[in-house]
Amino acid sequence: MKEQTVLRAIYEQNPWFTTGVVPREFVKPLKELERPFLRRDFFVLREKLKEREITAVIGPRQVGKTTTLYQLIDFLIGEGGVAPRRVMYFSFDHPRLVGKTSINEVLDVYATGVLREPLEALRAPIYVFLDEICRVEGWSRLLKGWYDLGYPIKFVVSHSSSSEVLRGASESLVGRISPFVMLPLKFVDLVRFRQPEVGEVANRFGLGLREVFSRAILTGNVEGFFNQLREARLQLAPHENLFRAVLQEYLLKDGYPGLLGVDSLRVCAQKLRDYLSLTLYKDVVRVFGVRDPTTLEELMVLLADVSSSLVEYSGLSSTLSVKLDTVKQYLDYLEAVFLVSRAEFYSKSRAARIRKRDKVYVANVGLRNALLGQLDESLLGDATSLGKVIETLVHEHCRRLQFYLSGPGARIFYWRTPQGHEVDMVMEAASRPVPVEVTSEDEVPPKKLRGLEEFEREHHPPFSLIVTGNSFELRGRRIYLPLWLFLLMC
Repeated sequence: MKEQTVLRAIYEQNPWFTTGVVPREFVKPLKELERPFLRRDFFVLREKLKEREITAVIGPRQVGKTTTLYQLIDFLIGEGGVAPRRVMYFSFDHPRLVGKTSINEVLDVYATGVLREPLEALRAPIYVFLDEICRVEGWSRLLKGWYDLGYPIKFVVSHSSSSEVLRGASESLVGRISPFVMLPLKFVDLVRFRQPEVGEVANRFGLGLREVFSRAILTGNVEGFFNQLREARLQLAPHENLFRAVLQEYLLKDGYPGLLGVDSLRVCAQKLRDYLSLTLYKDVVRVFGVRDPTTLEELMVLLADVSSSLVEYSGLSSTLSVKLDTVKQYLDYLEAVFLVSRAEFYSKSRAARIRKRDKVYVANVGLRNALLGQLDESLLGDATSLGKVIETLVHEHCRRLQFYLSGPGARIFYWRTPQGHEVDMVMEAASRPVPVEVTSEDEVPPKKLRGLEEFEREHHPPFSLIVTGNSFELRGRRIYLPLWLFLLMC
């Protein structure tokens, strides 16, 4: 009876076994869209299908992980020429089987009931997509066993909690798993969605700039990097009005795929608040066993209000009337499910980093705006709030750039002098720091650059980035570039 239930669930989740095609509604981020939209992450993951390592896709809920998995399946049985029955998707969140089945049972039933071919004697590779993988007790140990057998099985797994996946990767799957972080759509993805042809050109330039940026950190060739930026800006100049229009939309609601076809900002705000509740109750409360979800919601509102600022944890503890250790633990949970991110003080000394306060960011500016009731166009005229939103957005895109440079565990830092002069962000590659200063204006006030001057004297970075409203120039080893161009590079 158990085998029949599992087999029925497999067929329910894999209609291409009988039809030969993935349903169109599975491969579109919104059912209302006329065409599938392939985000930049799809193309990276498509290349990973060639690798033997287990691919682990991690990221927040509602970010499009499952849709992207379906798009990969669609590619395999379409352009890839793989027989439909050799590509299997299974979600361990299936209502009839939550907590009642294992990876071994699913694979055994799949082999006997669908492939009708023993896995130890596979005549051709198979592709196994396992969603909500951390719902399976001992998942990393079980996958290690299958991987070490050496069968021609490509595993792609996904989950919404980074800590659970990375813990499994470090405990059982060292050298066997490749984590890939999928966040809300990047700025370039939104451009590609609005104007596909322009977006493809922008995407090509952005990918090229990212590679040149990486090399420039190692070589210190700031002139070469700036020349590439100048060429990209020149070629993209005819489309700058489009980039600025898309940027205004992005500053308000960010890039959750479920908002792509939604014009009403009020509806967007409600959807974002719903996403927050879903994440808190399905991930944080269920996975980490939090007993007081109301405090979590109150903490998120407080963090939205101070996003991009140094945070005193004891102040949060007092405001929420909970223990200091509880606040720190809750922040760990919120970071694990991609709701917030933290920046430590930049120092080679771990002890020095621990002694300093953290800067905290709500990871999605749309969510930040929704929580504070600022998801409306008046935000664009509020210089103070807009400055916080822009810094939060740059921080999040710096994280994405840092993932490219150093992998999923990479972090972004800040730096501050004893006199209070600050560098907004510090990235690091090959032990070389790159300071990033952010302003919503075209010119940076001299006072705001004092922290950067001190940082350059003390840490000798290969170059510095100053993200501005519209300035574009090279001053010594400082590159001034407009926000839209920086975001395209990330």
